[in-house]
Amino acid sequence: MSFARPVLLVGGATALSRLLGFLRDALIAAALGSGLVADAFFVAFRLPNLFRRVLGEGALNPAFVPVHERIRAELGPEAARLFTHRAISSAGLVLVGLAMAGDLAAPGLVLVLAPGFAEDALKFALAVKYARLAFPFLAFAVLASLMASALNAHRRFASAALAPVIVNVILVAVLIAMRLTDAPEQDRARMLASAVGISGMAQALWLLISLWKSPIGLPFARPRWSRELRSLCLLALPGIAASGATQMAVVAATEVASALPGAVSWLYYADRLYQLPLGFIAVAMGTVLLPEVARCLRDGDTQGESAVVNRACELALLVTLPAAAGLLSLSPSIVSVLFEHGAFEPRDTMETAQAARWLALALPGAALAKIFAQPFFARERPAAPLMAALAVVLITLLIGYLLRAPMGAAGIALAIAVAATTQAISLGAVLYARRIARPEPATLKRAAAILAASVAMAGALTLLMPFVATLLGPTHGFATRFGVLILLCVTGAAVFGVLIVALGAIDRATLAALWRSKPVIEDAERRGRVTGEPRPP
Repeated sequence: MSFARPVLLVGGATALSRLLGFLRDALIAAALGSGLVADAFFVAFRLPNLFRRVLGEGALNPAFVPVHERIRAELGPEAARLFTHRAISSAGLVLVGLAMAGDLAAPGLVLVLAPGFAEDALKFALAVKYARLAFPFLAFAVLASLMASALNAHRRFASAALAPVIVNVILVAVLIAMRLTDAPEQDRARMLASAVGISGMAQALWLLISLWKSPIGLPFARPRWSRELRSLCLLALPGIAASGATQMAVVAATEVASALPGAVSWLYYADRLYQLPLGFIAVAMGTVLLPEVARCLRDGDTQGESAVVNRACELALLVTLPAAAGLLSLSPSIVSVLFEHGAFEPRDTMETAQAARWLALALPGAALAKIFAQPFFARERPAAPLMAALAVVLITLLIGYLLRAPMGAAGIALAIAVAATTQAISLGAVLYARRIARPEPATLKRAAAILAASVAMAGALTLLMPFVATLLGPTHGFATRFGVLILLCVTGAAVFGVLIVALGAIDRATLAALWRSKPVIEDAERRGRVTGEPRPP
C-alpha cells in the first residue's frame, strides 16, 4: 500500500467520525443547551471523550508499533504474533480492575477536571453520577486502542480507523431516540452517559472481530510478563501523554473554564470545529507515518526519513492552513448553522465562535507537532515529545488563567493556540539540532505558497459574506442555511485549489501520483519534482 492511500483512508475515516461527532454535538446542544446539566454532562464526558480521542486515534501506536517491528525483525513473525496476543490478554485483565475502580474515583476525577463545580452541590453531584455511568468506556478504549495498534502494525488501517465511527453511530442513535421522548433534561443526560459506556464495548467488539479475520487471530494467549511487555509498558505512558498533548491542553482548558458559567460548553463546541480538520490530517499522519519512519530507520535511510517528514509537513499544511483561514472567516456562521437550535441561544453562538477563531490558530502547530514526534517514537525515545506535551499543559494553564478574566472562553482558546505552536517549534528545533530531519528549500517554498493561498481564500470569503449574511440568519430554515454554508465552503476550497496550483504548491506529478494511488514520495522523487533537485544516483 502506498504512503498516500493509507493517509487518505485513515483521514477519511477520521473525518467521517468527526462529521458524526458534529451531528452528535448538534443533537446534544438541542437536548441540553449550555446550562447546569450540560456543564455537568460535558465534564463527565470529558474524561472518556479524551480517552476516545487519544486512544481511539492511535496513541498506543508509539509504544506498540516500534516494539512489534523490532520483535518481528529480530525473532520473526510468529514471535511478534505471540507478543500481540499476550499484550492484549494482559491488558484485558488489568482493565477489569480499572473499570471497577472508576466508581470510587469519580468524585475525585470531577474535582480535578472541574474544581469550580465544588461550589455548586447539584452540578457536582450530577457530574459524578454521569461520570460513573460513562467510566467503563475508558477500560474498553484502552483495550480497543491496543487492538487497533496491532492492526496498524500489520498495515490493516481500515478496521482500526473505522472503530471510532462506531462510538458516534451509537451515540447519535440514542440522541435521535431521545428526541422522540419528553424526558427531563437530567434523564436525557443520564441516558446519554449510559450510552457512552455501551459504545465503548461495541467498539472493542468490532476490533476483536477484525483481529479474528486478520492473520493476527483471536488474542487468547495466556498472559505472561516478558521483556517485550516491559518495553511496551515503559513506552506506553509517555507515548500516550505525548500523542495526546492536544487533548491534554483541552482538559487543562476545561479546568480553567470551569469557574465561568457556560464556558465549558462553549469551549467544547469550539473544540469540535477545531478537531475536524486536525483529526483528518494529524490522526492520519500519526497512524501512517510511524511505520514509514520506522522502516527508514531500520534500513538506515536517513535521507529517506527526512524526506518522509518533509512530505508529511507539506500535506499537513495543505489541510490545516486553509482550514484555519476558513474558521477565522466563517466561525459565527458555522456555529449558528450547526448548533443554534433548541436550548442553544445567540449568545452561545457568539461565545463559541470567538473561541473557535482562536483555536483555529492552533491547527498548523498541532498538526506539525504530531509529525515531529514520530521520529522520536520510532527510536523508542519519547522523552522530547513527553516534555513538549507537559509544556503544552503548563502553558495552557498559565496563559488560560491570565486571560480568563479579560477574554473569557476566547482567552482560554488562545492559550491552547500558543501552547500548540510552542510544542511544534520545540520539537522541530530538536529534530533540526540532531540532524534527524531538516526543512528542504522546496518545502519552505510550498509552505509559503499554501499560506498565501489560504490568506487569499479568507479574503474572498470575507468579501462574499455581506451578500449571503441574510440567508445564513436564523429566520431561514436549516436546509437553506446549511446549503449556503456548504456553498461558501466549496467556493473557498475552489479559490484555494486554483491558487495552490498557480503558485506551485502542488504540481501535476504529485496530483497524478495521488490519482493513481501510487507512492507519492517515490513517484515524485523519481521525477525530481518533490525537492526541486534531481534524485541522487
